[in-house]
Amino acid sequence: MVLKKKTLKLTGQDIVSIDIGQHTTKIVAGKPNRDGINIFQAISVPTPKEGFEKGRITDFALMKKTIGQALDANKIRSRTALCSVESSEIITRELLLPAAGEEQIEKMLEFEIQQYMPIELSEYTVQSKMLEEIVDDGTDKLRMLVTAVPKDLARNYFDLMQSINLQPVVMDIQSNAIDKLLNSGFLFNGDTELMNEVVAVLDIGYTHINIILFENGKYLFNRIINMGARAINQNLANFMDLSYEESEKLKIDIVDLNKDYAFSEDEVDPGGDMAVKMRVLNIARNTIDSWLEEIERIFKYYTSRSAGNSIDSIYLYGGMTQMSGFDRYLQDAFNIKTNSISSMAKLNMNKISGDAPLASYLNALGTMIRK
Repeated sequence: MVLKKKTLKLTGQDIVSIDIGQHTTKIVAGKPNRDGINIFQAISVPTPKEGFEKGRITDFALMKKTIGQALDANKIRSRTALCSVESSEIITRELLLPAAGEEQIEKMLEFEIQQYMPIELSEYTVQSKMLEEIVDDGTDKLRMLVTAVPKDLARNYFDLMQSINLQPVVMDIQSNAIDKLLNSGFLFNGDTELMNEVVAVLDIGYTHINIILFENGKYLFNRIINMGARAINQNLANFMDLSYEESEKLKIDIVDLNKDYAFSEDEVDPGGDMAVKMRVLNIARNTIDSWLEEIERIFKYYTSRSAGNSIDSIYLYGGMTQMSGFDRYLQDAFNIKTNSISSMAKLNMNKISGDAPLASYLNALGTMIRK
């Protein structure tokens, strides 16, 4: 059964939005209104390594304890709960259908899904969203986005929310959360030009990178790459014979990803502090370069679809935006204007607890918008 997208009215209600990431869990408490979102609190807590993996809850009791304690410690009393999720198990497809009535569209979607999506329908919750109406070869058509989420994955999130006395009402995928932010006027860094450009929004996470493309404010597609910040830690630990905790500290201590040394690594004392810094920087750069190859492949998929296609700007969010010089490193690599998201229009944010910047909360914030 294909479910039509239901609009849930949350305007004026106190709600809590939870985004569980591999490294950090972000929790936002606030109230959406007609003019934007009032945020009462935004907190982040470490996600237990044993509790979560690749979008799935792997230790239910541990995640219940972690999130429950965070809510209690920060005196978050909102009971209406939303959560955002991203996983390589979630399947999205774009379909082009003839314009028709709701019942006909639903029947066509069921047929198309059975024909072209590699899923057993009974094991998935499937929802559709109309992206835009277009004219194709003189015929009115609808550009639809279909999302299929494994039912057992969704059920785990639902049960987790209920176990900590929350009332779960919405599960949203992260690319849709970003789409809603853009199309509701939450302009990144106040940049009005991004609604007239081809924009790539990159969520650089701990275990995956989500690449979302927009053209003139309209969602085009997204792709997930199973690479992320954890690979830097792993490579530092492997190549420098360190513990994972030691490698994490060295990564955090990188002063500037773009730093140029006037000499090479073999010209300094191999056991000295300078040699360690240079080696850490080189390992981090080499790891990031492997990401850029995959990102560039996706960019080329878009630019090769039609003559004249180009990407005008890149916006970054996620934990990696905290690494100094990361945005400039990508800008130099792609020769495309690149900025980390540091502010948004229509957002009244009173309090952020912990070290995570605004950009870390985008998925949770976008989930709070219902349209």
